[in-house]
Amino acid sequence: MSDAIFGFAAAVLSGLGVGSGGLLVIYLTIAENYEQITAQGLNLLFFLFSSGAAMLFHIMKRNINYSAVLMLVIFGLFGALIGNMLLGLLGGNTVRKIFGIMLIFSGVLTLKRQRKK
Repeated sequence: MSDAIFGFAAAVLSGLGVGSGGLLVIYLTIAENYEQITAQGLNLLFFLFSSGAAMLFHIMKRNINYSAVLMLVIFGLFGALIGNMLLGLLGGNTVRKIFGIMLIFSGVLTLKRQRKK
């Protein structure tokens, strides 16, 4: 039941533009004891459904810059390959720690930007 409640809350936050993917990965690794790579894979699956609905809306409204999309796809694939190689070199525990540090850093930057506004 807690999985359904958290999934619903993550979906609502995602719809509001909050980066709920980080929250979902944290929940899956801490509360459900999934390995980092499994939690990230499930997060990507979750993202496909939430972003798919948003993408259809933006296509209908003609709000998509296709040249920017192409660049994001190219660099995203490149980043995924590098990330996969780093995972093999560093191991899951190290990647988990790096991911946690990145989330904290990102949260601090977001809070600082909100205070300036």
